[in-house]
Amino acid sequence: SPADYYKPGEGSLLQCVLTPADKYMTMDAESVAAKTLEQVYVLFPSAKAQGLKCTWSNVVKLSESLYNEAPGMDMFRPSQETPVDNFFLAGSYTYQDYIDSMEGATKSGLACAEVVLANAEKLAGIADELQAARS
Repeated sequence: SPADYYKPGEGSLLQCVLTPADKYMTMDAESVAAKTLEQVYVLFPSAKAQGLKCTWSNVVKLSESLYNEAPGMDMFRPSQETPVDNFFLAGSYTYQDYIDSMEGATKSGLACAEVVLANAEKLAGIADELQAARS
């Protein structure tokens, strides 16, 4: 809860990302902040019970920062393992459970690491071959 991070005389900071944000794009900044605070109170009842208030807000609207993925499009996202030997992909655009976002990029990086680890023996063999060829 934000109350857990409250420091007397300093307050606390809460940063929120609203997505999909279509319904907020036509609202003024004060209304977006008020709606967000309502949601914070629902998610963290202790913040409301302790009387925490929003004393400052800044609303940034980026209408094209995320794409709106249509149903069924996941099948077109490439997997982390490719048909090219020793070529792996990581990035928010690859197949993973999240939208094209920082969180999606993180999930993709973890999935890619799993694929690399699953191929560790094969990759070690290739490294040995390269070392032998250099000798």
